[in-house]
Amino acid sequence: MDNTQRREQILQMLHESTTAVTGTALAKACSVSRQIIVGDVALLRAQGVGIISTPRGYQLVTPLKKGCTRVFVCCHGMDLMEAELEAIVDNGGIVHNVVVEHEVYGNLEGILNLHSRRDVQQYIKRMKDSKAELLSTISGGIHTHLVEAKTEEELDAISQALHDLKVLYGD
Repeated sequence: MDNTQRREQILQMLHESTTAVTGTALAKACSVSRQIIVGDVALLRAQGVGIISTPRGYQLVTPLKKGCTRVFVCCHGMDLMEAELEAIVDNGGIVHNVVVEHEVYGNLEGILNLHSRRDVQQYIKRMKDSKAELLSTISGGIHTHLVEAKTEEELDAISQALHDLKVLYGD
C-alpha cells in the first residue's frame, strides 16, 4: 500500500465509523506506526479534510445538527468536572468542546464531543490515568463549553443544573 492508498484507507475508516477511531487502530489497519498516522492526518488536514482529534481518537468534522446551541461560561476545579459534564449530558446536552483564554495565544480549544455518561466516564478515566491537568488551569478555572441540545428547554435545564452545582461563572 502506498502513501495515497493509506490516506484513502484512513478516510474510508473515518467515514464508516460512527465513533472516533484511535490512531493505534488506524496504524494497525494500515500496517504502519502511529507516528505515520499522525503525519498522514496532518497532510489530510492541510488538504482541507476536516479531521479533529478527540480524547477518544480521530473523527471527521460533523456540522452541528439542527438543534440549539449555547455557550456556558463555567469556573471550577477538577473536583467538579465530572459533575459538571454529567449535568450537561444527563439533561440532553452534547459537550462539543472546552475553551480557555490564554493571554498570549488567545482562545485554546479542546474537542470533547461528549454525548453520554459513558463518554464522560471514559474522558474522566483518561484524565486520571494520564494525570493531565485541566486546560482551565491556565485560566484560573474559567472556561467555556459549546453545548448542543434538541430544544431550548433542554438548554435551560442544563443551565439550571450548572447553576445548582455552582459552576456557572458570575453566578
